[in-house]
Amino acid sequence: MAKDMLGQAVRKIVDLPNDRLGIICDLAEKLGGDSGQEWFTEEKKFLRKEKCWTVVIDTILEFVGNIMIPARIGKFVAKDHFAVDTSRKARVKISYLGDNFRDNFLGKTERVISESVLRYDNIKKSSRDILIINELGGDDKAKTTLFEMFALMEMQANGENGHLLANGYANIFYICDMTGILWAVFCRWGGGGWLVHACSVGRPHDWFDGYRVFSRNS
Repeated sequence: MAKDMLGQAVRKIVDLPNDRLGIICDLAEKLGGDSGQEWFTEEKKFLRKEKCWTVVIDTILEFVGNIMIPARIGKFVAKDHFAVDTSRKARVKISYLGDNFRDNFLGKTERVISESVLRYDNIKKSSRDILIINELGGDDKAKTTLFEMFALMEMQANGENGHLLANGYANIFYICDMTGILWAVFCRWGGGGWLVHACSVGRPHDWFDGYRVFSRNS
């Protein structure tokens, strides 16, 4: 029986075009190697046109949800909204503005802002900005605006629970400054208000797992 099958296999191989013989040799080697049983099992699935060799992609982000940001009519002037104020009358309680944010974003004005949908993901393992941006789909997918960030802060003006983390962890937004340079701008709740910072996306430091990233939904 084995000799008959071997004979059939040889006759079929002889008739194959030369450009396919290499694949047959490679497959025969794998079937006879240490992982032969695994290759045998997956090959049977392939011949039955079933899904085989399912690969688990190791991602660094975990999708959480989407949030719609309403349109804004007119200009959004950063310095008119981002100001340290934790009083009872504060529109949004802000307890701190970092130097990088003050120097690169308080002079920015954003114009004609239409309705948008942001997605937000939690970081599953400590990662740098370049890896996070790549997984989001590149700069254009990652970019958000000061207005969108402030709109979310306004929804949780007093540190209430919501789409932003209010447990002291960072909420990260990738936003361009006045000159078009992309920064990692983040807010976290602390000191009775939101602390707002900006960091270079090229810095050699990781964001911790559990932090949250906001980006374009489409």
